[in-house]
Amino acid sequence: MITDLRALEPQQLPAFTKDLVDQVCARVRDKIPHLESSVAVAELTVALHYVLNTPEDVLIWDVGHQGYIHKALTGRMEALANMRTPGGISGFLKREESPFDFFGAGHASTSVSALTGVCLADRKVGRERNRVAVIGDGSMTGGQSFEALNHLGSLGHDALVILNDNDGSIDPTMGALHDHGSYQSYVESLGWSYAYLGEGNDVVQLVGHLKNQLQKSGPRVLHIRTKRPDLSAPKSYKPGTTFQWWAAEAIRDILTRHKDIQVLSPAMFAGSGFGPLREDFGDQFIDTGINEAHTVTTAAGIAAAGGRPWVHIYSTFLQRAYDQIVHDVVLQGLPVVFLVDRAGLVGADGPTHHGVFDQGLLMDLPGVRVWNPRNGEVLRAMLQEVAKNPPAGPLFIRYPKARTEGEQRGVFAPYEWLSKSDSKVLWVSTGAISELMKKDENHLHLAQVWPFFNDFGSILSNFEEIHVFEESTGLGGLGGGIAALVEDMVPRPKYVLHKLPSTFIEHGPRLQLLKDHGFDPFL
Repeated sequence: MITDLRALEPQQLPAFTKDLVDQVCARVRDKIPHLESSVAVAELTVALHYVLNTPEDVLIWDVGHQGYIHKALTGRMEALANMRTPGGISGFLKREESPFDFFGAGHASTSVSALTGVCLADRKVGRERNRVAVIGDGSMTGGQSFEALNHLGSLGHDALVILNDNDGSIDPTMGALHDHGSYQSYVESLGWSYAYLGEGNDVVQLVGHLKNQLQKSGPRVLHIRTKRPDLSAPKSYKPGTTFQWWAAEAIRDILTRHKDIQVLSPAMFAGSGFGPLREDFGDQFIDTGINEAHTVTTAAGIAAAGGRPWVHIYSTFLQRAYDQIVHDVVLQGLPVVFLVDRAGLVGADGPTHHGVFDQGLLMDLPGVRVWNPRNGEVLRAMLQEVAKNPPAGPLFIRYPKARTEGEQRGVFAPYEWLSKSDSKVLWVSTGAISELMKKDENHLHLAQVWPFFNDFGSILSNFEEIHVFEESTGLGGLGGGIAALVEDMVPRPKYVLHKLPSTFIEHGPRLQLLKDHGFDPFL
């Protein structure tokens, strides 16, 4: 299709683009917000591949939400129908898929940094080629974008950054830079030349502007305005069906009763079920934009000033603020509550979004508590408990992107027996997988996965065989902690760990992925 595109006259490009969009929309039925982002840059995608000699020229996309038209143009049109399904292509940019995917993209604000690396590598060997990065206005709120613009702007390399501005990503764009429309003065202050195109969905105008920019030298920013279509059906949350629904219902009640609690999120309210609450609790909901590290340290500042900060953040994005968690929150013992959404396998979003690393990372930190609810009602009980009795230090409540049901209202308990028998075999599990497992053995669920409760070791010593089930990866975590307890027991019980492998797990339905990676036949 790239060859066909480059054989066209400029006046033929609008019809080509429309047909391309129609074909893509006919094949994509999942993750419609990502489709909307891709359609918003359909003209830009066509224009870039028209004027650039990709893949020899470098084209780097930020995040990957914008990549569907790019995938179609680069030989993956038919594969879009099975995207994000087992054996199908990824919903994000992925180097293994195509030479046109120069740099993988799953998290925001990285494209200009990658572009900086390309410039440095090319200068080292004297290579001349066009080098272009695309970044959205939402991603520009991320601190890494400043770091990259600041660095690359000082080097004098030939590089073009396209700022795709359509007032939002998943959530609306936040911050003074966008509110004041001060992109020109901002990028010029960092050593970049600036150009603007208000008709960013006019493919013919785009071609002209791109050709003009590529003839220039030095670091350049082309700021374009695009329009994102609304292709999504109205969101609805069927009562009691997901952990996100239970969290939102609990938060509504909690914020009504506790006006001192402030909930911060780095642009993740819309996907969390909290979106409908923003209008009702505007002063208690703080969207900081796509900047996880800033969000965590801001929460630490609130706590240091005597406030009650709660941070809502996806597990995969919690990784981006690990240093701030360690030094700004945990080291200072500040009482910040983290609602770690999307903990565990997330299904179709795949390896860039699976929340399988944070549990092991968090359990290595002194003085933290980690809670994992097994269903929606337990999650609500946890949230109500911490609202009523604020923690003395950092607390992490981890819950998955998964379906769940509630049960009779209860109170939070650090552990509970889900079943008991006369067997000398014990199952220990934590989180949502506890609800999925067959309960034909002694089955102990740890709602507080860390620290272990005081008599946990004595309970373990009563059994001859211990099976531990954990929806995370790595050598530490729950499995590592229990292994350390069992190691010194006399007699030592047989210890069997059922855990996700230490690898990057591809996309697919969550339950199927669990069965494929160590939890079959227990589910």
